[in-house]
Order: sequence, then structure tokens, then C-alpha cells
Amino acid sequence: MTLFLSILLVLTTKLNFTAPISTTLSVLTNPIISPLTYLRLQNNDFLNYLVHTPSLARENEKLKNENNVLRVKAKKLTDLISDQNQLKSLNQNTWQSQPVKLVSLDNLATFTSLDFAKIRPGQPVATGNSLVGLVKSVEPPIIKVIPLSHPDAKLPIQLDTGAKGDYVFKNTGPHIINLATNASFNSKTTVFTLPSATIPENLILGQIDKITTNTANPTQEATVILDTDISKAHDFFVITKP
Repeated sequence: MTLFLSILLVLTTKLNFTAPISTTLSVLTNPIISPLTYLRLQNNDFLNYLVHTPSLARENEKLKNENNVLRVKAKKLTDLISDQNQLKSLNQNTWQSQPVKLVSLDNLATFTSLDFAKIRPGQPVATGNSLVGLVKSVEPPIIKVIPLSHPDAKLPIQLDTGAKGDYVFKNTGPHIINLATNASFNSKTTVFTLPSATIPENLILGQIDKITTNTANPTQEATVILDTDISKAHDFFVITKP
């Protein structure tokens, strides 16, 4: 049967029949040729999908990092639009950093590096413009890091509206607490780091998800959606000098 179909296809496409015979053969072979052509096109589409799928995750991560850069620039402009030094720093980070590699992720995250000289406890671990954790201890070749999804993760933060509070991980979820009662914010409000001796300003933690303030609480609270999942991220570094 396969041989017959092959011969029929060759005769149809290669031989120069007169118009009536050619028309008759076309009518006879079209029900066979059309499905085969369709299957070949579908197969090509599927192969193209398999080839390009592995690059989609990296492309999404690249776009996310580019979006984070824009969010940081917007925050800096809001903070101090009239400061020329601030304007000059929009396109570059002024901190010093040391690349690190994630080895394992359990209760704490375990990293390693080629150079440990400037890495200290309390320093931030980041990827792109996103904060993912804080250094807990350094015992070469091991660096233990507290992820933001750990109960010991605590640090001062600010919202893109200017309101200030504290980041904590409690009740199995990330929260912002100690926001002033008159602080203005809503869902999708971006959460940034406040500057300190070890942490630079404007690293992104995530976005406000839901306001969970209790009427008996003198301050406001909210849950947070973290910007980066440490288990799925790449290209980590420790900021050794803010």
C-alpha cells in the first residue's frame, strides 16, 4: 500500500499529463496528498516548539530583570528627582559585589564562592535588582544564607509610596509590618530595601498582596508576594559594599 501511494504521488507531481488526465489524477490524489501535507506541517511546528521551549524560561527571566531595573529607576526618580548625582546613578549600581553559587537549599541556603575575603554576616544576597536573602555565616568554602522565606528574615523596608516599615516572615508567609496608620499603599505596591551599613537602598523584595491590618493594631500590616524565588533564580552575588 505504501509503495502504491509513493508511485501515485510521484506520477502526479513529476509527469506531464494532458489537462483532462492531470485534472482527474489531482481529484484522485488530493484526498491522500492533503492529509500528508498537513501532517508534515504539523510535525514541523512541533519540532520548532521543542527547539525553542528551553529558551523561553531564560527569556522570561531576562524580561523580568529588565522590568525590575525600570522599577528601581522609577523609585530613584521619585526619591530625589532634583539631585544630579542621583540622576547620574540611574543607569548603574554603585555597590561592590562578589559572585556566589547556590549549592543547596533546605532550611537555609548554602552558597559557595571563589573569594570569601569581603563576605560578612548580614550582607545581602541578590540576583539582578532583587534581594533573595541575608548572609548568616561564612565558613569557607561554605556561605550560609537566610532566605527571605525563613522565619529569621527581618529587615527595614520602604514602599514606592515612601511609607516605611519592616519585613518579616511569619505565619508561613512574608509580611510587611509596622506601617504607619496613615501610610498610603495598595496591592501591587513595590517593596524596596532601606539603606543600612550593609544593605543598599532600592533592592526589590516584592509587591504588596493583601492588607491584613487588624482594627486593634495601631499600625498597618500586609502580605507580600516575593519578587524572586531563590530556588528558580540564577546569577547570585553578595553585595560586599553598599
